[in-house]
Amino acid sequence: MALQRLVAAAVAVALLSLVLNNVAAVTPSWVLQTLEDGRKRSVGLWKMCPNGGERGRDDLQADRRGQGTQKQCESTGWGSEYAGYQESRSTVKLQFNMMRACNLIATVALTAGQLIFLLGLMKLPFISHESQWWEEAIAALFQLASFVLVIGLVTFYKIGPNTHLSYSCYMDIAACLLATMAAAMLIWNILHRRDDCLAPRVIIISPSLASPFHPRLDNDYVESPC
Repeated sequence: MALQRLVAAAVAVALLSLVLNNVAAVTPSWVLQTLEDGRKRSVGLWKMCPNGGERGRDDLQADRRGQGTQKQCESTGWGSEYAGYQESRSTVKLQFNMMRACNLIATVALTAGQLIFLLGLMKLPFISHESQWWEEAIAALFQLASFVLVIGLVTFYKIGPNTHLSYSCYMDIAACLLATMAAAMLIWNILHRRDDCLAPRVIIISPSLASPFHPRLDNDYVESPC
């Protein structure tokens, strides 16, 4: 029962990682860029928004005349090149494409780990929480999510002098750490259980077996569960 609680705790930590990873993906605040004219904008994995407090004078006058509206966020995708001032477009394109791919792979891995956990609790004939591969598969998926998030985040070690990481990036860093923690908890549990099973088998012989004049049909001994 204690082992099952540890697995459930690891899955709960991975669920929090999944939520943070998805929130970081949909929010448009991965980096905060400064443009050539001094305006600022927030760029996310799938959305780009201008900073409302830094809009140009022409935009403000257009709003006052009623002929324009506040700039809306724009969707971004694969191959977007929203670079800041003195920042390479090709580098920005590679960074965001890599991070989008890693974010999607991590989402799939974390979701698959959650589903395998739930299917194991349902005691289906083809998957059971008592099977050896059940916990190992969940740990492998959580470890995969942690690994790909590290790869994606490492690409942002080099950014332009007028670009700063924003809260969505730090949120994904927290998701990466939580996925790593969940995988570590499961791996520790698996190795600890195997160490117990590698110990010598304990055989307790009943005193009745020591009597040579009382034949018995059944063996009266107890072995360790491993």
